[in-house]
Amino acid sequence: MSTSAATPNAVRSSRSASQKRQQAQEKRATLILLAPALLFLFLLSIWPVAYLLYASFTSYQLAIPIPTEWVGLGNFESIVTNPRFWSSLSITLVFALIAVPLQILVGLGLALLLNGYSRGREIYTSLFLIPMMLAPIVVGFSWNLFLNPIYGPLNSVLRGVGISPPAWASSPEWALPTLVLVDIWQWTPFVMIVLLAGLRSIPPRVFEAAKVDGSNRMQTFIHIVLPMLVPYMTVAFVLRFIDSFKVFDIIYILTRGGPGTSTQNLAYYTYDLGFGRFEFGAAGALSIIQLILLTFGTMAILALVKRRDKAPASAAPAATPRLAEGSAA
Repeated sequence: MSTSAATPNAVRSSRSASQKRQQAQEKRATLILLAPALLFLFLLSIWPVAYLLYASFTSYQLAIPIPTEWVGLGNFESIVTNPRFWSSLSITLVFALIAVPLQILVGLGLALLLNGYSRGREIYTSLFLIPMMLAPIVVGFSWNLFLNPIYGPLNSVLRGVGISPPAWASSPEWALPTLVLVDIWQWTPFVMIVLLAGLRSIPPRVFEAAKVDGSNRMQTFIHIVLPMLVPYMTVAFVLRFIDSFKVFDIIYILTRGGPGTSTQNLAYYTYDLGFGRFEFGAAGALSIIQLILLTFGTMAILALVKRRDKAPASAAPAATPRLAEGSAA
């Protein structure tokens, strides 16, 4: 009896040991397969960020052959007390808070327009996506030629109709609006395709139910379509808000941060510190500050959206009578 009872236990323990050895072999094989990717990620992502963090606390300068010293928070203090930092921050915020909302509005209009087409929608959408597919440096050079004050076609047309054209990128008043215009032209298609996907995800029965209830197009859009597009708008807004802090190519090509410092945002200021003055320690500190600002800004946007989603449910039924009254009127 004891021998027969021990045999199943021995078999089970043998199977368990075999399964453990097999799992260990699978883990080793997985690590071996992932090793090149992990090494690539470490060399191109983790190590540069770690070294940037280290350099931001030192006096590292490439142009001056002096020993690198640990300065602690000295670089951060010198940056936040520099008026140039606050000027660059204000330009960045103005650029982001003007360009991104306009991209949302124009992208929403284009998405609604394309959603109304049943034939040729794919062709029109592909044509609208061309600016987004171009490299930023190509966009910068193209607009630089288009807005050239001497032989640019836009100024030639304006002179032909008797309008004195501005200097566009060379004018202190028009330089920043010009950059906003170029950014809207290039990245509105991205917002459009995100919102078009949101519109296409709304079931047709929603519109049918609204039509049966007597809701007109404007009421359906305001009370049904727009609330359902809020998650898509949030994604588009957050992604474009982050990208607007990193705009550099078109600024470098069109204005070089000028005239003066009127279009010098945080990204260009970081470039000027690191590769213009070779103050890598200060440039690293400014990069960390920019990362912190982006993180808190994104968290604030998501918190506002989350608060809206957690609004009291009692407010929803109150909208139904108003909608019904408006429909009856």
